[in-house]
Amino acid sequence: MSVSSIQSSITSIQREIQSAQRKLTDKSKEEATKSARIANAQKSITKNTSASSRQSKLREIQSVQDDIVRIQNAKADATKVIADKTQRLHTLQQDLFKAQQKDQESAIKKLQRSQEDATSQQRKQFEQLTFERRSTEVSKSDDTRKEHDVFISHASEDKEDIVRSLADSLRKKGFDVWYDEFQLRIGDSLRRSIDQGLARSRFGIVVLSPAFFAKNWPQYELDGLVQKEMLGAKVILPIWHKVTKSEVIGYSPSLADKLALSTATATVDEIAAQIAEVLAT
Repeated sequence: MSVSSIQSSITSIQREIQSAQRKLTDKSKEEATKSARIANAQKSITKNTSASSRQSKLREIQSVQDDIVRIQNAKADATKVIADKTQRLHTLQQDLFKAQQKDQESAIKKLQRSQEDATSQQRKQFEQLTFERRSTEVSKSDDTRKEHDVFISHASEDKEDIVRSLADSLRKKGFDVWYDEFQLRIGDSLRRSIDQGLARSRFGIVVLSPAFFAKNWPQYELDGLVQKEMLGAKVILPIWHKVTKSEVIGYSPSLADKLALSTATATVDEIAAQIAEVLAT
């Protein structure tokens, strides 16, 4: 059975249980009323009661007692219905749990296949970009051929808060940092320069923030770093800036699984020191 059909059956069973419980309550009240009537009739019979009145009241008592027997039978039926329906409800709830688990597993597998397809497509795009870069760049200066220690992928909105000072700190520690304010000059091709920086950097710092999630260029850079990491080496060094774990999971579950530094718990200098330890290896 599907989840929706099981839920519909559960709703129906719950209504039936509620109906039986109302019936049981009503019959209990009716039984109490009948019992009180018998008690009153019995009290009204005294030694002064005439024989005819006594017989009439005894017949009344017998009739009410018969009613009580029928009421008790109805209560027993209602109690059995409640017990049977409750057992059926428990079975359906177990079936619902299993069906929901099955649907969840199916959804996870579908998501995994989708992510694998997306990763494959990203790999192809990265390989195509690399081919285009190599085929169009015939000669390069020594400066453009050198390898950078780290590439910083970020949204421009985060420069003032963290990125510029982080880049300066790493540079002062002696590391070669690909950072757009260090590398780009007027007239440079933005895409080609970024591709060069991605291809020639050993590591990539990714500053994950609300602005990062909203921009296309940072995501383009992240795709390139993901392709490099798929070759087997650790490349991506994530920094969380003004984001929560749930927000990162919503953007990229695989990124959320990586141990990250956070501006919420560390200063820029502390973050730079920890990154420097990785770059020095």
